[in-house]
Amino acid sequence: MALDDTDRRRFLLVVVASLLVLPALWWFNRDDASTTPNSASGDAVALDSGTEQSNLPSEPTVIEQTPIFLDGPMSAVGGIAEIAIPNADPLEAIITRATFGNLSGTNVCLAQNITNGLLVTVTNLDNNRSITCRVTLAPATQIAGIILQTAQFVTLADLTDAPIPVQIRL
Repeated sequence: MALDDTDRRRFLLVVVASLLVLPALWWFNRDDASTTPNSASGDAVALDSGTEQSNLPSEPTVIEQTPIFLDGPMSAVGGIAEIAIPNADPLEAIITRATFGNLSGTNVCLAQNITNGLLVTVTNLDNNRSITCRVTLAPATQIAGIILQTAQFVTLADLTDAPIPVQIRL
């Protein structure tokens, strides 16, 4: 394939323009170390020493992004997923501290501000163990919320753990 005179001149013009334009573009678009005050050559991030902030543009955080909804299995009942939620417990619950003592009678506990003779469930909040006992009137000088018999307390926790956090269900 031979080139005629017109094609040779076009080719020469493109080569000369490339030799002049490309270095000029490189010269004007280069990052000059003297124009940026706190940058070192080769650093990806430059920090302003006065404010210790990056001069790079900030990226959007997770909170600013829209949520991603993934496809999952469809429910067999009308396209609505059913979630089992237990019924609300109508029983009143009291959270207090429990200790042990030598009490007369079987399955007896001393509790403050609970009706005498009421059967209550005491649950250890640390390990979720529970017992039931019948409330007797507590003396006015009682410091702990509930005093259990030693055998009942051992069912909930070690004696060395006393007093323990408990939940009393009426």
